[in-house]
Amino acid sequence: MEKNIKVSRNGYGAIMGIEIDGEKVSVRGIMSRLEALKTEDGEPILPETFVDFDKRSRGDSLNLDLYGYDPDQDVYIIQIRHFFRRYANGFANVHKDYVMVGLNETGTAFRHPVGAHGLHAAIRKDPENPIAVVRAAQKWMWEVTDKQLEKAVRQGDVLMFPVRARPVNATAVNDNVVTVGGTHQIDASEFVLDSKGRVYALGPTIRHSKHQHDPVYGEDDETWHAVRLAREADVWKWGARLGD
Repeated sequence: MEKNIKVSRNGYGAIMGIEIDGEKVSVRGIMSRLEALKTEDGEPILPETFVDFDKRSRGDSLNLDLYGYDPDQDVYIIQIRHFFRRYANGFANVHKDYVMVGLNETGTAFRHPVGAHGLHAAIRKDPENPIAVVRAAQKWMWEVTDKQLEKAVRQGDVLMFPVRARPVNATAVNDNVVTVGGTHQIDASEFVLDSKGRVYALGPTIRHSKHQHDPVYGEDDETWHAVRLAREADVWKWGARLGD
């Protein structure tokens, strides 16, 4: 059964309160859980917050805020905000990064930097819906529509969804296995590349060479599927990709 989830936000769009099926959920509790997540190498998924200013207001601070939340997918959109001032009475500077964080199919934590524009558009359109912000991030990552996202299956940062037919004017690839993103191995009876160099596969199966994700399968052996590798937003050092 689909959950009824609503949030309240502050003036900047950050989530301040959450209700799921009428029950309040602690935002602080969610953030504490995410702050405890680590990659397989033991690196925290989220940076540690801090405030470090001298008597003349020079220094840095780092804050984290929750902007999107999908409890079914167990993924979250976090704003990483770096505030700094280098000179007494000087200008304040702010760097903002947005990242998707969560756990993949085998319980490995990940952090993926995402673009900001679609997130704020989703908040303006439906401020009480935190899932819409996650969907906006995912549509940006894979450059897909709502309908394509609904039909898709995901393996980490690779998305696959069925299409009506082989792309027009596509270039054939003479292989039975194609690797995407370095570790996602696709088996299919036929591969082609479209004009943008994106992979399409007939009857595909995707397996992960490091076994960090479960295999995912196409609809059937006679259906063409688009395969998309997630793009990454340009971010400052606090939001770099991890464990994806």
